[in-house]
Amino acid sequence: MLQYILRRILLALPTLLIISFLAFGLGKCAPGDPVVNVFGDQSLQTLDPTKQAENYRANAARLGLDGPLFYISFTSAAYPDTLWRIYPPDRRDRLKKWVGQTGNWQATSELDQAIIETVRQVEPLPDVWFKNPAIRVELATLVRATTFPDLDTSAVRLSRHFSAVANDSLRQPAGLMAALNQLNLAVQQLHTQQTPGKLTTPALYWNGLNNQYHHWLSGFVTGNLGLTRKKVSVWQDVQAAMMATLTINGLAILLTYLIAIPFGVEMARRRGGWLDRWGKRLLFFVYSMPVFWLGALLVLLIMSTEWGRSNMPSLYFDIQDSWVPGKTNFGDWWSANSSKCVLPILILVLHMLGILAIQMRAGMLSALEMDFIRTARAKGVGEEEVYWKHAFRNALFPIITVFASVLPALFTGSLVVEAMFGFPGMGSKTFEAYLNSDLPLLSVIIMVAAVLTILGSLIADLLYAWADPRVRFTKKT
Repeated sequence: MLQYILRRILLALPTLLIISFLAFGLGKCAPGDPVVNVFGDQSLQTLDPTKQAENYRANAARLGLDGPLFYISFTSAAYPDTLWRIYPPDRRDRLKKWVGQTGNWQATSELDQAIIETVRQVEPLPDVWFKNPAIRVELATLVRATTFPDLDTSAVRLSRHFSAVANDSLRQPAGLMAALNQLNLAVQQLHTQQTPGKLTTPALYWNGLNNQYHHWLSGFVTGNLGLTRKKVSVWQDVQAAMMATLTINGLAILLTYLIAIPFGVEMARRRGGWLDRWGKRLLFFVYSMPVFWLGALLVLLIMSTEWGRSNMPSLYFDIQDSWVPGKTNFGDWWSANSSKCVLPILILVLHMLGILAIQMRAGMLSALEMDFIRTARAKGVGEEEVYWKHAFRNALFPIITVFASVLPALFTGSLVVEAMFGFPGMGSKTFEAYLNSDLPLLSVIIMVAAVLTILGSLIADLLYAWADPRVRFTKKT
């Protein structure tokens, strides 16, 4: 059995790897800059690219975004393998566009340094130099220019504006004059030293293990899941919702199986009788009802009775009812809010009961038609033993198959039920992360759901072998 389990785990690893690629890629599709989304744009308050880079890199390191994207980079020979080290990303994108127009990284890098030096010389100048507001406009244009016309225009106009402001009493500093001259020279070089042939030459770079995907995957394995857009740990943000969802969904699944299995067996034993006929009608009716309609109906039925009003004075969760790890333990939270969990659990049980009981009935009827059942009856085996000892295990196959898909629901929860009652579970947390474009949190939820799905399939395979000894873990030699 151990060999079988190890083999199944090894077969599941490629699937998890592919899902991790998709989940990681989803996190990169978030609108806007992920660092700015979490920490704001304080790092971009200055025009000095060097100061912007220092502030941005410090915040990016906290999110694990201070490295190349993946283990390898496939690009053209015009781009260097260290392009990812340029921060912030809009500056990196600007340099990529310059290289894409010229194919010359060396000239592009020299122009970038000339712009940095120009900004350093201009920003400390006294306000008397900025009587003409066009100077600040051209400086901002120079820093953000992505095309040659914008570069040429802003560089020339900036030099003219400073020359126009300068007079006998206000002379240009020597450092500013040198920076402007170097800027104009760098712009000219970018025009004249173009190497477009490099843009069509492919290049493959190895980035090593110090990349964003490796940090993200290792963080998922070790529990260091990063920060959400609320600047809190992903694990801290998920923990309360996950525990609440595991509790109500775990109880709902347990109760459903405890009711559905014996009920499905009894329906099969009384095939064609009133229990079988009315049981199927009732189960199909309940299963076909929308969950929100079933929930609203149960609220009306229970709260219209004196028992319901006295035992469940409040059905809905408030924001203060959420469990806060560290302030109270989960047992105290459950004791205080257990009455509010009755209806959500009941709705989930009724919704799952239909499909499970029908599957159990179908499995029993199929098993009862097998030859070994006829043989057992011919030998005089009693009906109770025929049903529960010989047919029962073989009839569990449909139920076990459903269990493989039910297990992930323990984590993801039921969004409709949680939304109806304001339950602070994983369904609501997932929806909240979607509305807030909190893709790091969504990526973790997707990965955990994938792991639970594969785990459910593995447990189902083991239960198949338990239910039917004819299922073998290894081939006979």
